[in-house]
Amino acid sequence: MDMDPGIDDALALLLALKSPEVQVLSVGTVAGNAPVEMTSANARRVLEYMGVTNIPVTIGAAKPLNHPLVDALNHHGLDGLGQCGLPPPKLPVQSMSTWDFMAQLILDTPGEITLVATGPLTNVALAFERYPQLPSLLAGLVLMGGVYGLTSYSKGNQTAFAEFNIWQDPEAAYIVLNSGADIYALGLDLSMDPATHLNSQHLKQLRAGHTPAAWLAAQLVEFSIQQRGRCELHDPLILASLLDDSLFDFMSVKVEVIVGNGWNRGVTHALPPEQAGELPLIHVTSAVDGPRFLKLFLSRILEEPK
Repeated sequence: MDMDPGIDDALALLLALKSPEVQVLSVGTVAGNAPVEMTSANARRVLEYMGVTNIPVTIGAAKPLNHPLVDALNHHGLDGLGQCGLPPPKLPVQSMSTWDFMAQLILDTPGEITLVATGPLTNVALAFERYPQLPSLLAGLVLMGGVYGLTSYSKGNQTAFAEFNIWQDPEAAYIVLNSGADIYALGLDLSMDPATHLNSQHLKQLRAGHTPAAWLAAQLVEFSIQQRGRCELHDPLILASLLDDSLFDFMSVKVEVIVGNGWNRGVTHALPPEQAGELPLIHVTSAVDGPRFLKLFLSRILEEPK
């Protein structure tokens, strides 16, 4: 998992830890929702709180490839985790960079690893540039990013036209989306649908839970609901596609990423194949069963150990 925790990244990590279908091999951190020192600390804070000490954590890029970092701490709280009160981490970080550690894992187990990217794609782009064979050695790459014009919710959350992760590092997104990896992308088209959001009734369910994951999720969700009246689950949605792909419909499209720093920075155009030239096809989620997704998310978070 390559991430920038972040409230919804932390919720995605909780979902992964509570889901037997997936084994988290490592967590890489990147600058995005918060500076990389904070996202690295937050990943370890969550893992330690959950009693997980055997998943290596690596530190990745401190800034996008060509732009200064613009964080989202106004959205996630001054600690990046909704002022949830978790203590500073004691777990060490690995000495290797995220992109080198990621590459080593993939090279050692070709065809077996699915890379889950829930933040800006800087680390993934650096890995793909330094190890050009990696895209073909992945079992798949699932990412949260972009807005593709597929639903009535297809509006940007960083600008009117662009989603935060892609806007943060459009040059990295360009490298990754044109890498030839088998990519599944989920954008704001689905994650801004209110049917996928947690509300105050869901918060009551989490507060009534008896698991560590339920307590932490309640703290994170409560902060979002107090701020915005809802908790958007951008990153848990893409993880859910690995747990039950029947929740989603997918379209195979060619995607143009607008780089640079103009008004359309970070725009992702989904183009019909006949208009897109040599761009590779990627699979974009085009519909989701929101109630069934929320049922999956809540049941995993609330499930007590057997």
